[in-house]
Amino acid sequence: MSSPSALTLPVAIIGSGPAGLMAAHVVASAGYRVTLFEKRASAGRKILIAGSSGLNISFDSPLSEFIQNYSGPVSRWKKTLNQFSPQDWIQFIQSLGLETFLGTSGRYFVRGMKGSTLLKSWSDDLKRLGVEFVYNQDCTSFNVSNSAVKLEFRDPVLSERSFSAVCFCLGGASWEKVDEPVRWPELFKNKGLRFEEFQPANSGFKVEWPEAFLKEAEGLPLKSIVLSTRKGSRAGELVITKYGLEGTPIYALGEKGSAFVDLKPAHTALEILKKLGSSKENLSPIRRVKKYLNLSPAALALVFHLTPKDILADAEKLVGRIKKFPITLREPQPLEESISSSGGLVWDELDESQMIIKYPAVFAAGEMLNWHAPTGGFLIQGCVSQGYAAGKGIVQFLERSSKQ
Repeated sequence: MSSPSALTLPVAIIGSGPAGLMAAHVVASAGYRVTLFEKRASAGRKILIAGSSGLNISFDSPLSEFIQNYSGPVSRWKKTLNQFSPQDWIQFIQSLGLETFLGTSGRYFVRGMKGSTLLKSWSDDLKRLGVEFVYNQDCTSFNVSNSAVKLEFRDPVLSERSFSAVCFCLGGASWEKVDEPVRWPELFKNKGLRFEEFQPANSGFKVEWPEAFLKEAEGLPLKSIVLSTRKGSRAGELVITKYGLEGTPIYALGEKGSAFVDLKPAHTALEILKKLGSSKENLSPIRRVKKYLNLSPAALALVFHLTPKDILADAEKLVGRIKKFPITLREPQPLEESISSSGGLVWDELDESQMIIKYPAVFAAGEMLNWHAPTGGFLIQGCVSQGYAAGKGIVQFLERSSKQ
């Protein structure tokens, strides 16, 4: 890569998600020409999907705790998130002229809660830096020579083009159509690179609900609960769906098998029993629960429809069930209906600058790598931090090449 002519070529970024946009920004800000390729007709599809119901941009916690939310090598994440931290990301968004705020849940949001606002401001800034956006172009192959990285595209009009370096930011396998699966894994497998097959992550789980229960509770939230599985316990809110359960606790801890929900985590079983026993009214245990425990409509429906009659009639057993309500999780929702995915290009194929070891001048970042994290700002933070690291890696690589 030491040929002077190679350094006059632009840098290619493949993919316009958060990782790709950040890598393009870093490289363009360093004064290099950047061409950003997107296989769809417009940029930032995943940002728009994530921002359709309020875009979480990061989470408020000490960095030592923040890092624990990511799968993959801890040392890599420590370096990546120290290089571009949650506060760096928030300041970057503010530099685009957007306001951010910290919600009561500990999540950071863009004012207005729309992903489209962030995407437009970010894209406009990249264009100001001279980044060229090329749409409807799907990269099908790459080859590294002594002088350049040659990319091939599915569109024969574009044909083969050469670049000084390339960063692949191709995303995971979630939200893809069943009849249009992601094609890029085969490209990297064909290059002899190891790949962990994609699996659903941050996914709802299927539960076999009685029809009478669904008629009453479908779409309702189980508020202020604690979900427990073999993976641990997590407080939050779940939503009853026709097929099962959705919500942050299930995304973080869901696995096939037994799960338990504490429907009244703020009180011990003894405290609840005392509260139910304090009434002088001659009411059945379930009637006392309904009158005195202030359970949400979804929780009441769960207790009423999914509790055996002998337990409903026994106050102590009923309270035990309310504190540890059993639910059998069947299987996760399929990839095309999951928020994110695990699996991807394995970490050992990349050096610490995000460059693929076997192919100098070729970098990778974002959800195409084998990692996952919970929702709530961790996913997008991981992507932009990796995109930043890859962008810096490209700049350092080009600077070294210019001196050779």
